[in-house]
Amino acid sequence: MPMIKTNPNTTGQRSADPRPRFGIGHMMMKAADVSALTAFYGRVGMRVVVQSDNFAILELRGGTHLILQPGEPGQAVLDLIVDDIDDTRDDLLAAGVDATGITRGHPHDRFTSADPEGNTLLISSNHAMGPV
Repeated sequence: MPMIKTNPNTTGQRSADPRPRFGIGHMMMKAADVSALTAFYGRVGMRVVVQSDNFAILELRGGTHLILQPGEPGQAVLDLIVDDIDDTRDDLLAAGVDATGITRGHPHDRFTSADPEGNTLLISSNHAMGPV
């Protein structure tokens, strides 16, 4: 049975909040070229929040921030969800990276790619089970 957390609202009354209690606030990723990797992720659909030569913050849906810092590249695995998996695969291919074919169903559509620095991207169709 799912748990429902209650949050006080501005009137002091309690209201049900069906969202899960936790979300991911920040993820860290190392990059050999922070600027180039920031440009790649901005081009394929992440929102650039802060950018400098040696530090960047990119925003994903739900407010999660991907923080890029200098370091050894190719160590991260990002498991991402998207609404339009076909369009996302096309955008990644247009951005110059390879991608596998899309496997359909069971329980969602998915494919694998990598960013220009060799980090693995696992892309799945959205499978949220309610408000997130």
